[in-house]
Amino acid sequence: MMTKFDDDLGASLSADDKAFLQDLENGRGLFDQLGATFQGPMRFWTYLAGVYAFAFFLLAVFCGWQAIEAQALRDTVLWSAGCVIAFIALGLLKMWLFDRMSTLSLLGEMKKIQLRLAQLEIDRR
Repeated sequence: MMTKFDDDLGASLSADDKAFLQDLENGRGLFDQLGATFQGPMRFWTYLAGVYAFAFFLLAVFCGWQAIEAQALRDTVLWSAGCVIAFIALGLLKMWLFDRMSTLSLLGEMKKIQLRLAQLEIDRR
């Protein structure tokens, strides 16, 4: 039994949807997936995470350099701790970004299933 949602979905299956399905069939590379995170409602947070990741990288490099140049053991230990903390923060931001990419990939797969079901329903008519 068809519901109104199924009817609307079948009617809305356009050429764009078919092109989207074809694009998903080909798969997307890492940089395409990364670029997709800079679109949509979460793009502000992705840009912010990118800025923070770059800042933490620079901070880690600076702390590492200061640890190498430090004369006292205490200074070396403190600068090294700063370097480690900055790299941990960078790693956490990258984990968030890759989780975001995974979420978008999962949403794309769900859309693909939804469109396939609509296409099957249209073909069955």
